[in-house]
Amino acid sequence: MLICVSSFFTACRQPNDGSLPTAEFSTSGAIVTVKNLNADSEDRFTLLNLQTQTIIPNSDSATTKWDIGFRKTTIIVNGGKIRMGQGGLVRLTNQKYDALTEAPASGYRTDDAEDNLALTAKSGEGWYSYGGTTITPIKDVVLVVRTADGTKYAKLEIQSYYKDMATPSITAQTRYYAFRYQVQTNGTRIFQ
Repeated sequence: MLICVSSFFTACRQPNDGSLPTAEFSTSGAIVTVKNLNADSEDRFTLLNLQTQTIIPNSDSATTKWDIGFRKTTIIVNGGKIRMGQGGLVRLTNQKYDALTEAPASGYRTDDAEDNLALTAKSGEGWYSYGGTTITPIKDVVLVVRTADGTKYAKLEIQSYYKDMATPSITAQTRYYAFRYQVQTNGTRIFQ
């Protein structure tokens, strides 16, 4: 059961019964903010349905119920030769999140093999930079995700890799993503 509390924004947390990783969701207008998405597993991805703001069980990994997945610094999408969905991802650099008003028409990469993912998990080439002891999101990198059904798009900006968005340090707890995203739901590539 998903429990939601409503006030100025909506905060949702997946049940913490040990069966699924947890995350905190809040919504302000069309923007969804996710904090403390737990991606700490050594062998399983935390799978997320962007439209429903729901963590999907790994038992559904071979379905189209999820759009994007997180494990350590690796991000996967539900599209390509090794996935069931029609999703994809474009990595935009030198792109301000708020200035992106339309998803690209082409250029979407997919997960075609475990060593050929839509987004590389290498420092400086994907979403993060590794500074010897800390991991920080690359400034002005926006990920545009085509959802697993192949009909919708989301723009996503990773904000932190540390629990409670702590200042990156060797002692801060890692593998807890914070990001914001917006899903276009009107059948176009326009973000409103």
